[in-house]
Amino acid sequence: MHTSKKALLIGGLMASLMAASLPAQATVTIGVLAPRGELIAMKQWSAFGKYLSSQIGDTVEIKPYGPRDLVTAAADNQVDFTLANPTQAIILQDVHQATPLATLNKKSGSQFAGVIVAKKGSGITKAEDLKGKKVMSLKFRAAAGAYTFQTYHLMQKGIDPHKDFASFKEGKKQDDLVLAVKAGVIDAAFVRSGLLENMAKEGKIKLEDFEIVDQRTGDGFPHLHSTDLYPEWYLFSLQNTDAGVAGKIKTASINLKAGDDAAKDANIEGFVEPVSLDGMKAALKALKIKPYDK
Repeated sequence: MHTSKKALLIGGLMASLMAASLPAQATVTIGVLAPRGELIAMKQWSAFGKYLSSQIGDTVEIKPYGPRDLVTAAADNQVDFTLANPTQAIILQDVHQATPLATLNKKSGSQFAGVIVAKKGSGITKAEDLKGKKVMSLKFRAAAGAYTFQTYHLMQKGIDPHKDFASFKEGKKQDDLVLAVKAGVIDAAFVRSGLLENMAKEGKIKLEDFEIVDQRTGDGFPHLHSTDLYPEWYLFSLQNTDAGVAGKIKTASINLKAGDDAAKDANIEGFVEPVSLDGMKAALKALKIKPYDK
């Protein structure tokens, strides 16, 4: 064998041995709630996945899910972590033994609220005005800021959306609910706080075209809202997720800075230590929503 061929053979063998001795890079998956649709969720959270990948040494893949599908994905071990709303957080914690790692911290803080939005000039300004009206929300008994918060708020005032509205239907995207109100297709809609401001910034709507039913002021919360404040989304590690990887994800998330590209794309300040879910549990118990539906 020629010396050059022999050298190439030995070099290739050594490279193969070195590659084999290196630890394989794992893929870590985070299931992310996508209330505005999968495309918007990926645009919002892809940079966060890249940031985590750079911090933990493994590839972090973002997988968007609808409100009902996220918990199912977690239960079926389709993902290692979830970024879930507080309704889902309680189910993940109480039923699936998931561990809360951090709470989302937005420019408005680590809490959010529900909005009941109607068209300006409709005469719908307070809860009682919704009786006999056509209303839509996101997924029943699954969407926190676009069903649970508003339903609990109205039930406390003696109004049952499932009985007292002319019609009460589910929508797939919150943006579409707002546009349906604008077009007069429905009388009112339930959406999460911050959405209207985002849609206005994107040029989709003008805030002055809408009325906020039972609008709250004076609590220091910067976004338009109708309900009490509840904890923001939670980052969870699932029961079978490696504890070492979970620790790295938690540290990297808490260390995320507001000026980082991942935070800018997600329109957040970062994450904080998990906050109390007591208020959310009270709402779910009152509405008999899972895991308090028996």
